[in-house]
Amino acid sequence: MDRDGGNKQFIVRGPGHANWPNLTPDGQQLVFGSTRDGNYEIYAAKPDGTAVRRLTDSPTQDIRPRVSPDGKWIAFTSGRDGNYEVYVMGWDGAPPRRITDNPERDDYPAWHPNSRQLAIVSERSGQHDLYLIDIARDAGER
Repeated sequence: MDRDGGNKQFIVRGPGHANWPNLTPDGQQLVFGSTRDGNYEIYAAKPDGTAVRRLTDSPTQDIRPRVSPDGKWIAFTSGRDGNYEVYVMGWDGAPPRRITDNPERDDYPAWHPNSRQLAIVSERSGQHDLYLIDIARDAGER
């Protein structure tokens, strides 16, 4: 839509809810969360809403996708291991890699401009605090 709210256009239509849109840096892909197949999963589409494809498949919610500034990675929150943790995946379809491992909820990933760190919100101290996490992508290390 225009800045004044006029000229609204749907980008992605479908059953269920669609939330948390995030464009790749080159503007060629849009990632978002949707319940179109039941529970929340991560999807990608062209910016015009065509070529929608499902990127995750979990019995629990995969939510809040964020594309890295270099466009290579997608961080998101998932409850797939019994607790909400932050995961990172590439565009190649390889299984997501868990980045956090804490008994309290880790959520709301936001990429550092260097694409090597994530800021997250965590309840580790009994309240919502911010943490900066280094991401080592080689050999599956954290």
